[in-house]
Parts: sequence; structure tokens; C-alpha cells
Amino acid sequence: MQGKTGQEVAASLRAHLEAAAVPHLVNFTAAKIQRSAEHAGWDVPNERATHTAHYVVIATGAKPRREGFVENDRVGIGPGVTTERLNVADKRVAILGGGDNAFDNAIFALRRGARSVDIYCRRAPRAQPILQREIAAQSVHVGPFQADQSRMTVNGTPHDIIGVQFGYEACIPGGLRLPLRDGYINVDRRGSVPEFPSLFAAGEVTNYWHPCVTTSYAHGVQVAKSIQSELLTVSSAVVSSQMDVPASLLASVA
Repeated sequence: MQGKTGQEVAASLRAHLEAAAVPHLVNFTAAKIQRSAEHAGWDVPNERATHTAHYVVIATGAKPRREGFVENDRVGIGPGVTTERLNVADKRVAILGGGDNAFDNAIFALRRGARSVDIYCRRAPRAQPILQREIAAQSVHVGPFQADQSRMTVNGTPHDIIGVQFGYEACIPGGLRLPLRDGYINVDRRGSVPEFPSLFAAGEVTNYWHPCVTTSYAHGVQVAKSIQSELLTVSSAVVSSQMDVPASLLASVA
């Protein structure tokens, strides 16, 4: 949504749920997912309560990799608000990572008046060429590096600000040994988790191609349609079985 932050979009989505009277629960940490012992479905418990459902969709997203770093007023981890809030004006900035987010944040820091910005990446940069062209070649350091948050140095060079852009890792609830691909939940084209009937996953927690808000939203719609299709199939089967009255019963009624 143009001109809105991620937090504002989330608030709008919650308001939409409330306006449509869709049952929902916030501030509930799904500690794990397990097969229900009482019905053909799933239990989602934590220390406060247990919720049950015939279908579960894991849409817990992904979080920035920290690799030992701790956020504070001089260190930002991942793109977005945590990095944008850092005061980089007239500061020496180090960006760790070589992807789109690393170069995008380097450009962002320069536009906000950083004195200098250096990018450190262990391998050749993976960022789009259009982003790489915005950063001077001498400011991109490729190869092993040692970053020390306590001293605020990278390879012994002092910096005022460090931005950690090591990509993401999936936020996967415990309780099940789910099939993974590259650290993300492996799903089929319907969003179904193989070998786990009635368990689905959507968005950035999956191995879905090009994860972002837009594709995650679309993936969620796709999963919802898949579950709807299953429910309609089950409903049709029930109706068909009820209509399939034995001939002997029909004769006795006649």
C-alpha cells in the first residue's frame, strides 16, 4: 500500500478482520504444532491455552539472521524500521552482506548524509546490478571479514554504525519434523506440506520463489482456495453418501 509502513498495513488488515467479524486472536505465540489426540486435526498450544483445528496454515514468516549481533542504537539487524531508525548522518557506516538489502541500505545511508559507507561481503555481491552501480567499487570489500560489535570494528577498521544484512531464516514452530528445503518449509504447488495431511504453509516461511509481501499475500490466497476445495470435496462426498439410500430401504418405504 503506497505511502504506508508495514505496521500501518498490518493495523489495516486487523481492522478489516474486525469489521468483517472474522474470529482471530493476537499476542498468541504458537509454541508448537501437534496432532490432536481427541479429533482428526491439530492442536496449537502454548503455556496459556491450546487451540484446535482441522486445518492449520503455518504463516509465521521469516526473521533476519543475527549471527551473534545484538540490536542497539548503533547496530541495526535486517532491513526496515530497525535499520531506518539509526542516526547515520556524518557517521562511518559498515554494511555486512552482499544482497539487495545490503546495497539498498548502503544507498539509503549515503542519501541520509553518512560520512562513509563500506560494504563487507564474504562472496561476490548478489545484489542487482542497478543497486551495485550506486556504490563505489572501492567501498565494496569481498572476502572473509571479522566484525566486532564490542569494538565497533570490521577487519580492524572502526565504524560508528553497523548494519547487519545476512538475509533471513524461517520462523518454524516446534513439535513436528517438517520437510525443509534450504531451511524453509517445503510445500507443493497447493501450499500443502508433503506427508502431513491438512497442514499447509504460506509465504516467507516456505520455499516459495521470490518471498515478499506481495507474493506472500498471493500465496495465502492460493492456500485458502486449496483448503476450500478440499472442504467442498468432503462436503460433496457426505451429501452423496446420504443420497445413496439402499434399494431395500426404498422398497420398505414404498
